[in-house]
Amino acid sequence: MQLTRCLLWVCPLSVVLIHDVFAAKNNHCPPLGPVLPVPTSPNSHPAVQSAVSMLQETIDNITATFNSTALSIGVKSIHEMAPLVDSHYTPPVLDPRGTSHIDASTAYRINGVSKVILMIALKASGARWEDPVTNYLPRLRELRKQQVSTVDPITTVNWDDITVWALATHTSGIGSDLIRDMGSFPVNWTKLGLPPTHEKVNCGILGSLPPCHEQDFWDNFGKRSPVFDPYTSPLYSNTAFYILSLVIEAIAGYPYSKFVKKHVLEPIGTRDTTSAKPNDNLGAISLNDTFWNATLGIDEPAAGYYSSTQDLLVLGEAILTHRFASPRDTRRWFAPATFTSSVGTFIAAPWEIIRANNVTSDQRLVQFNTKAGSGGTYHSMFAIVPDYDLVVSILTSGPESSNNLVQQLFSQVITTLLPAVESAGKDEAQTAFAGTYTNEETNSTLTLSVDDEGPGLNITEWIVRGTDIPSHWLNYTSGISSDLSNIYTSTRLYPTGLTTGLRTSWRVAVDLGTPDEIAQANAQLFWPQSNCVAWATMDRLVYEYRALDEMIFDSVVGDSGFVAANVELVGFQTTLQRVTPYQNTNEL
Repeated sequence: MQLTRCLLWVCPLSVVLIHDVFAAKNNHCPPLGPVLPVPTSPNSHPAVQSAVSMLQETIDNITATFNSTALSIGVKSIHEMAPLVDSHYTPPVLDPRGTSHIDASTAYRINGVSKVILMIALKASGARWEDPVTNYLPRLRELRKQQVSTVDPITTVNWDDITVWALATHTSGIGSDLIRDMGSFPVNWTKLGLPPTHEKVNCGILGSLPPCHEQDFWDNFGKRSPVFDPYTSPLYSNTAFYILSLVIEAIAGYPYSKFVKKHVLEPIGTRDTTSAKPNDNLGAISLNDTFWNATLGIDEPAAGYYSSTQDLLVLGEAILTHRFASPRDTRRWFAPATFTSSVGTFIAAPWEIIRANNVTSDQRLVQFNTKAGSGGTYHSMFAIVPDYDLVVSILTSGPESSNNLVQQLFSQVITTLLPAVESAGKDEAQTAFAGTYTNEETNSTLTLSVDDEGPGLNITEWIVRGTDIPSHWLNYTSGISSDLSNIYTSTRLYPTGLTTGLRTSWRVAVDLGTPDEIAQANAQLFWPQSNCVAWATMDRLVYEYRALDEMIFDSVVGDSGFVAANVELVGFQTTLQRVTPYQNTNEL
């Protein structure tokens, strides 16, 4: 039967969490995105409280060996005032210039996380993402004159081919950095096989080199050859983000840092986020650290900002609550723009997106929009988990830290907390939606449950006008009435995100065949999850313009929040009242 890793602050996240190849537990195939409404009170849930305690024990064990490394971790749901996690470690030894007590307002260098701020500023500037960058910076065309070899597609960037979006998503194909030209380093490279230097940039961030400034860029970057054609392969580029800051300045007519302050930071009330070095006594500074004071020159927009745990949580919440962009534009911003050669890592603007199916109990794919940063002794991670409305901030400063440590900490945070948050969501969904709905007039019954066998709401009974709907699903597809009782059919219900007032739209995903049969079908094809095609099978059965797989819940406000009172089976043109377990007839 046929069924259908870190140089300086350049730190793309390299954690790959995907191991298994099934779509979800028991080979269910949910649509992409949340499978239940996001829990609105996770802090009060016993499983979350226990997970937070376990996570703190893990953090305590990790920091027990730290002598001079500060650490701050914050996790927050946008639906609650208090964070889920607010953990800070003050090491025995810190530089006397900085703070002696690490807390949520302590400033760290956030390095590459600065790119998130830049992207918000780019949106606020009104720059059109699909425009060629030369629309805003025509001077880029003059860089081709610097090429000392033959001017051709191998040696010379065609700037008219490069869009704002390509720069933002690391798919422009231009070189990564200017400030890392080894010819400027005070090293005798001839001992390592390189020829004597004939030309130096004479700027950078290592040793006694001065930082590279704008004129250094305009005088030298045209000598760099492209690496790829645009949109061929992602290539991490700090220079791309410097160019984007120049786009913002060209539009605004004043400095980038001033634009960010006015249009990004002040509107959301951040207090510790700045492009200029804050007062030393506010910072997490490890003993004799030099990077705290470092000036990054042209890489300031891409990696130069300072911030704190509390500010990054505020920033993440502002993103998720659409303070900077509409819901539609936010969803587009969160979506992958290109693949990488890792099956679990995708690139967006400027997100390093990872997807994992081994974190939650339902074993479905969950997306994490992350941005890592690393420079000197500072390492950071900023992440948003859209499916659960969570913001994560991890900031470190000190010699015992590393990009790898921050990635491990992030993994600990996610694998410890997310199953508990999922459990909180299941309990809220149980109260809000599970139970039996009936309509005696049309002889219809729908029973929904929350279980551990898969994602979403399990439809355990679905009868309309005396007909068992799941057993006839293939009949609806073929238009032929036949005995299909030998085909195992599983139906589960998932939210679409479409709401109006207290009405919410859900869709049914139908899995045909037992979990073993689906696994056998998948094994016949070379690509993973080959038979998980919910995106192609939903909304295919329509009767009088109404989809058979659509259900709309009408909710009321109960003692525990919003609870469903009835459900409209759209395609079957009947509405069922909830009879168990919700029985407040006054509200019904």
